[in-house]
Amino acid sequence: MIFVNPLVLIGLVAAVLPLLVHLFNFRRPRRLEYSSLALLRSIQQMAVQRVRIRNWLLLVLRTLALCALVFMFARPTLIGSSSTQFFGRSSVSMVLAIDASLSMIQRDSEGTRLDQAKAMAQSIVQSAAPGDEIFIMRSDAQQLEPPNDLMELQPTYATIAAVSAIRQAAELLGQEATHLNRVVYYLGDLQESTLMDSLQTSLQEGVRVMLIPVGGTEVRSNVGIADVRVVSRIVDPGTPVAVEATVVNHGASPIDDYAVSLYLEDKRVAQTSVALAPEVPVRVLLRGAAETRGWIAGYVVTEDDGLAEDNQRYFTLNVPERRDILVVHGRQAQTSHVELALSLRNESGGLQTTKIPQRGLAAAPLSQYSAIFLIGPDELSSGEVGRLDQYVQDGGGLLIFPGVDPAPVNILMEAFDAGRVAIQEQETSIELADFEHPLFEGVFTASERTQRLEAVRVHRTAQYVPGAAAEQTLVTLLGQVPLLQEIQYQNGHILFLAVAPELSWSDLPVRGLFVPLMYRAAHYLSAGGSVQGEEVLVGEQATIRVAAVQGQITLEMPDGTEQIPAERQVFGASLIEFEADSPGITQVRVENHPVRLVSIGLDPRESRLSYAVPGEAGDLLEEALGAPVDVLEVDSQDDGAMRQARVGVELWRHFLVLALLLLAAEMILASHWRSR
Repeated sequence: MIFVNPLVLIGLVAAVLPLLVHLFNFRRPRRLEYSSLALLRSIQQMAVQRVRIRNWLLLVLRTLALCALVFMFARPTLIGSSSTQFFGRSSVSMVLAIDASLSMIQRDSEGTRLDQAKAMAQSIVQSAAPGDEIFIMRSDAQQLEPPNDLMELQPTYATIAAVSAIRQAAELLGQEATHLNRVVYYLGDLQESTLMDSLQTSLQEGVRVMLIPVGGTEVRSNVGIADVRVVSRIVDPGTPVAVEATVVNHGASPIDDYAVSLYLEDKRVAQTSVALAPEVPVRVLLRGAAETRGWIAGYVVTEDDGLAEDNQRYFTLNVPERRDILVVHGRQAQTSHVELALSLRNESGGLQTTKIPQRGLAAAPLSQYSAIFLIGPDELSSGEVGRLDQYVQDGGGLLIFPGVDPAPVNILMEAFDAGRVAIQEQETSIELADFEHPLFEGVFTASERTQRLEAVRVHRTAQYVPGAAAEQTLVTLLGQVPLLQEIQYQNGHILFLAVAPELSWSDLPVRGLFVPLMYRAAHYLSAGGSVQGEEVLVGEQATIRVAAVQGQITLEMPDGTEQIPAERQVFGASLIEFEADSPGITQVRVENHPVRLVSIGLDPRESRLSYAVPGEAGDLLEEALGAPVDVLEVDSQDDGAMRQARVGVELWRHFLVLALLLLAAEMILASHWRSR
């Protein structure tokens, strides 16, 4: 876009007018005649014509010199690589979007990358002309006030892609800017993993993007913890819990004997060493025992490396204070063996058993129980089936023992989209078991897993034919007949045992396998979807479901501050929404009483300390934004270069040199003709 000053136009017209008049009066030489007098007259005219040519050349040189002087005083400016702005400046509305992510704390000979970015931004602010509008925005969309807040800018744990930050800066210009000339300056290290996002949204027309890279492009070695997952579904005090951490070596060289440690409640409970190849995720399995019940905070720690902030990743673990088991039985069902098994393993606490007849199922508060054991059901009404169906859908666990009549079980299985059963009188025994299933975790030693289970004599079975649901056979009888089947339905789990807990069906109730099987089934079914609490990323809007409670819900954030989250009620629960700005553990409280823990983690993309080449990054951003992107590779200490980032390259010196050269050429030409 060209901006023209009227005074400059007047100067150009005054400079060019004499040349136009002279050209108008210029005449070509007449045709030569062949008489002697005509020849002399032609020679005379040619001499006069040479004088006119000399005067014409001198006028052209003087006119060009005068035009160059006019352009010099107009102070023309070259901005970017494809646009020019002549004859003065126009006011600019600009946004300085500064990358303040964790990768910006990397240090080189000029200090941290964030300090370099702040120095560059400060130079742009100082070089701003009167009337310019300046907005300063952190990459996580936090707006700052120049210049004080700029120099106090601190790194943030939140991660936002560079292209998203530029879009937000352009939106800020669209809302706040008053000038037509609008520029977004993005100052960052162009970290490859946080450069782009999945959106394809173009910027509004008229917004120019200036990309100012900070720091070099060399890859920094670093190991990051991408994820921590609790593998065990059954957790109890003193019982080892399996935790799986995913570790990635983002360096260029392999690492041997890299130490990874597991902490529960700030106490190290496990440590191991692994070999890490470059850019290959490695799953590290750690086992440690919790000592208490309730919500437990844990974390995985790695060795010190290029980025200390990602060497620790948090998780939460829920060891229930008490598991309430509801035992529902039919009229002819025997429950003594099940009750005895649960009571024997309940000596250490944690299990509470309630027994009711099947006719009391309709009035029982099922949501208060962690799991339901249904033993030998009689005919089930539609209301009873509906309540059990809803209980499992909501994440509850159900263990079903058959009765003499298979019809009630089949009705229930049909509601769960599961298979069907049929009573079979046949002598058989256990053949195989899936020892890798969480139900058997810690029950059998390695040597016992290589051997067959103890001989259990089975006289009568409810042979199960799998249906359409997601199912898995955990224990198999001879002939590949399921003895223990797991059925996943909605958010809950169902276990079906093909024999009733009676000696007329099998001798399983008096075998050593029965007690741990009942105990583990109670824990497995009461675990719901997972024993691990929710994890959210820093800067991410989190929605957490809290059981319906009476009282004010508050949050104790990782930095020790207290928040009152946004809250909305749903059926049987409250949904709270919040956003954390630092990693750690957030405690959810109701009337100052802790009810759950939520882990806050870093975005794994921050761990990859590799950077894009500025030119290639500019091309990628230009394609994603649908707007021109100019790359300015400047030094934070070079005030002149930073001024160019604001006003461009001023060309008045070039026009001054051109004017002097033209005047020198005019003097040489005039003196040469005068001497002749």
